[in-house]
Amino acid sequence: MRQWTMCWVLLMSVATFACSNRDQPPESAYDTSTLESARALAKIRAQEDEQNRKAQEEKAAVKPKTECNRLTGGCAEGYICWDSYFCKQGFDDQCSAAGDKRCHKLCDFDGDCPEQMPRCRELPIFSGSERGKLEKFCAQ
Repeated sequence: MRQWTMCWVLLMSVATFACSNRDQPPESAYDTSTLESARALAKIRAQEDEQNRKAQEEKAAVKPKTECNRLTGGCAEGYICWDSYFCKQGFDDQCSAAGDKRCHKLCDFDGDCPEQMPRCRELPIFSGSERGKLEKFCAQ
């Protein structure tokens, strides 16, 4: 049985390597107008890719505001202000502040976060009541 298996493997490897690779058809096999259209389309796509790359670089160069507060906000889209405060039930004058009043990037995973705040954390944001709203954002 083992000999038959070895023979089968050897036969399949010879058959696999014996098949020749197919060469691409020469350009002369295509209509010249088709080739010109394909080249023009490739050029347009390259220009669009370059424009998209430049737009992404410009967007990355714009630094989001870092200071913010719960009343006025002040964070760019995709960021949240970590200005959280908790007041004891029935006592508006006994509040505790939490957060650093800075803009933090919203995230799903650690890989979404920048170097200065490398970890994606799910933390409650309190707005005065004892019920906070869980938000996932980058923190240290």
